[in-house]
This record gives sequence, C-alpha cells and structure tokens, in this order.
Amino acid sequence: MERKVLVLALLLFAWIASAQDIQVNRQNKTIAVTADDSVTADAEVAVLTVGYHNYASTQDAAFHENVRAAEQITKAMLNAKVPEGNVETDKLSLGRAEAEEKWTEDMKKERRFQAQQSWHVTVPASQAQTIVDLCVNAGANEVDDVQWNVADPVALQAKAGSLALSKARAIAEQMAKGLGTKLGELVYASNHAPAARMLRGMQTVEVSASLGALPNSQLKLKLFPQKVKSDATVYAVFSIE
Repeated sequence: MERKVLVLALLLFAWIASAQDIQVNRQNKTIAVTADDSVTADAEVAVLTVGYHNYASTQDAAFHENVRAAEQITKAMLNAKVPEGNVETDKLSLGRAEAEEKWTEDMKKERRFQAQQSWHVTVPASQAQTIVDLCVNAGANEVDDVQWNVADPVALQAKAGSLALSKARAIAEQMAKGLGTKLGELVYASNHAPAARMLRGMQTVEVSASLGALPNSQLKLKLFPQKVKSDATVYAVFSIE
C-alpha cells in the first residue's frame, strides 16, 4: 500500500513539474512581461438583422400575413444578388400575443396572435445601406443593430498579437538594461484574445439593387459603419545573459 502511495505521489509530482512551463532559478535567468495592444481597421463586412413582426385576430391570419411579407423581403434580397448562403434565419415564432397596457379593447381583439421572422444577412459593408433600404422598402418593419467586421478577423487579431509582443520585448529590454544585463531570446509566449467570430460560409460578392423611389425617404435609416477593433494581451518570457 505504501509503495502504491509513493508511486502516485511521484506521478503527481512529475505532472505538476511538467505543467510548469517556465522555471525561474539561477540556471534559468528570465524576464517575464505582460503587454497588451490593439489594432483597428475599416469595416469590410456587415451582418444585418432585419425582420417582419405582425399581429392578427386569428393564428392562421397572423401566419399567412407573415409568410407573405417574408417571401417578399427574401425575394427582394435574392433579386439583389445577395447569395442565399449569406441569409440565415434568426428568429421564427408564432403564438398568442400578450396585450400591452396602452392597447385599446379593439386593438386587443385585433392582436390576439402574433408572428415574427427575422434574418441575419451578411453583405459587404459598402452595400449595407442599400440592402437595409431594400428590405424596408419590401416590407421589413424590424431592423436591429448591425455587426461590423473585417473579412479576415483572424488576421486582424494576429496583427494585434504581433504589436503586443513587440511592446513586451521593448519593455523587457528596458528592464534588462536597468538590471545591467542584456536581453536574450524569447523562450515562451502566450496570446490571450477574444475568440474571433468566423464568417461561416459567407460569400464576399457585390450585391446590386435598384431601389427606385422609397416612400418617406426623408425618414430613411442611416447607417454609419464602425471601426473594427481587435485586442490582444501577450505574456512573454525572455532569457537574459
């Protein structure tokens, strides 16, 4: 029994020792630095959320009206050359509606049921305004926040990590200088960054649409693309001479 305990103890010690990537001692002189940095870029891709929400006195009426509007909206997007793979269902619901305090008795009777459909639509950022206007003109009555991104978020994140590592090296060089020694090679580095959202299946093609005269065009939604920012925090260990 004692031998088994000893073997387990030795295995545990070996596991702990192997988990320690960096050992600091007289034979292993190092400087450890944590640095962060960020990089921004113009938006190249927009993920729009558009939809249609309606009420009716019966469930069938709510359903059929929603299907009619949904077909009109999605047809308008596809006619504008938005790839079908760039349109994803976001919400889909059909059921009884909960009356709001401001509703009159007549409104409560007319709004016993509700139906809702919405879609995520991925398009080039330069075409986001056109597609939003097109969907609203086709009947969409819901537009949520736009997600702005770049075509290659992993590359943008890698750039932020590279800048953070360069900053870590500069800090380590100053620390080594203060210690009266010289900075050596990088022996370990880790990058902590948010997971980049991959644009799964997105086709980066230009869309085309002819909007014509929009009703109440003076009230048209105006989109202002945001800068895309990527952050990175690097933990780096350098040897010193």
